[in-house]
Parts: sequence; C-alpha cells; structure tokens
Amino acid sequence: MVNESSFEAVKIRYLVLWIVLFFVVMIGLLVATHTLLNGAEWSVGFGLLFYGLISYWMLRNFREINLDYSKFIGHIPRDYNWFSLLTIVFAVIIFSLGMGELSRYILSVLDPGILAELPSTSLFYTPQDTPLAPFMNFLDFLTGVIAAPIVEEFLFRGVILHRFTFKWGLKKAVIASSVIFGLLHSDFIGAFIFALVMCILYIKTATLLVPILAHMINNMLAYGTQILSNINQQNTAYVSASPHPNIGVAALLLFVAGVIIFYFLYKNWPKIYWNPPYFQRYYQGVQENHYY
Repeated sequence: MVNESSFEAVKIRYLVLWIVLFFVVMIGLLVATHTLLNGAEWSVGFGLLFYGLISYWMLRNFREINLDYSKFIGHIPRDYNWFSLLTIVFAVIIFSLGMGELSRYILSVLDPGILAELPSTSLFYTPQDTPLAPFMNFLDFLTGVIAAPIVEEFLFRGVILHRFTFKWGLKKAVIASSVIFGLLHSDFIGAFIFALVMCILYIKTATLLVPILAHMINNMLAYGTQILSNINQQNTAYVSASPHPNIGVAALLLFVAGVIIFYFLYKNWPKIYWNPPYFQRYYQGVQENHYY
C-alpha cells in the first residue's frame, strides 16, 4: 500500500539543527584537543562522525515512519544497460574536470600569479601530515568511496527527494535537492549536475543501488586520478607547480560531457505524472514510470 504522506513526518530542518549542533560540539572538541591530534586525524575523524550522525538521524526517522526498506532501496533491475551507466558517470566526471580547468583559467586571467600562490591539494596524507598516514588514508578511502556514496544517496536521492516531492512535486524536488547537494560541495555546478543525474537514475531504475554504485565509481575514479597524478609527479624530473590552464581543453571537455549529459537529462527528465520510487505504484507488474 503506497502512503505518500509517509515522509510528511520527516523534517529536514531538524537535520539542519543536528548538523549545526554537531559543528559547535566538534569546534569545541578541536579547541580542547588541538595539542593531542593533528589536522589529518581530525579531518578523518570528523568525516566518520559526520556521516555517522546523518545515518543515525535517518534511521530514527525510518523507524518513526515504518519505512519499507525493500521498496525504498529497491532491487537491481533485470537487463540493465550498465554501459549507459558507465557512460553517464564518465560524462559527469569529464564535466567536473572541465569546470575545474575553466575555473583555473578564469582565476589566471583575473590574477596571473594566483595559481602559483594556491596551496597544492591531495587526497592522500603523507608522513609529514601524520605518523598514521597509511591508516588515515585507508579510513579516508573507506569514507570517501564507500560511506559517502551510501549515506549521501540515502539522504539526498532517498529522504530529501521524497520529502520535497510530497511538498512541491517531483520536478521541483529533483531541482531543489540537487541545489542543496551542490551547495554542500566545493564545485557547485559540477555537483549540481551530478545530483540531477543521480536523481534520474534513481527515478528511472526505482532502486538506490544504481546511483550508489555510480557515486562509488565517481569517487573511486577521483582517487584513481589522484594516484596517477602522484605517480606522474614522482616520475617526472621537472613538474610545474601550477601548469597554465588551457581554455581549449576546458571547452572540449565541457562540450563533449555537456552533450552527453544534456541528452541524458532531456531523454529521461521526469514526466508530469511520474513519482519517486517509494510513491510509485505497479500496474500489471510494470513500474508506474515505465507503464505509461
């Protein structure tokens, strides 16, 4: 029995309050223990605790609304086109790379010396950062590639998408949840586009497993790119600290990825009569969004 009011009891503002209180507590702990733990250990610990808090909040709400997990999570669809999934994931990654190159180009135009002044960034900690670097990197990898995709997909494509759909309808819910997702990431435009794609994957397949897998692949490739970058720097006699950004490369990446993403969104954008997976009905065994 579909109960579209199930998510009425889920109040996103309470999650915001929980997060604000979490930050206040963590800042207090950081001040109190800054001489005991270094930045790397704090960063990894913060990430684990943050995702743990969100998971606990969701589980509490799931118990209150008596969530049907099998319908909410769904099942891997039969005969799914996994090649199309990899294609759209790669397109999103290429788009993000293009946005990064474009941002660096704009910064270099505004201030030619600013890129050289920016600190180098890496996903991996070194022995200079912490004596526990291998273990911290392992935990950070588990958080970024396993925990983050699961928790974020449950929250944004699961809870928030259904809650906003109950309030405003599916199309507005897709856009609003994607905007929030983008605001919480450093690359707003890239994260916003990524969130739109993940919403469509969830709606079309009726399972969170597909966007979770896509999210994991995306984050895994980010780590893989960083590893290759580190190896390249170690094996190159001279590496420029901040190579000059190429507007042509940025334009090519954005064009190729943009065409693929635009076609995907245009072809699969929710119809006016569609519902998110938990609200969908089945007719003659066929999912509502595919029946019509």
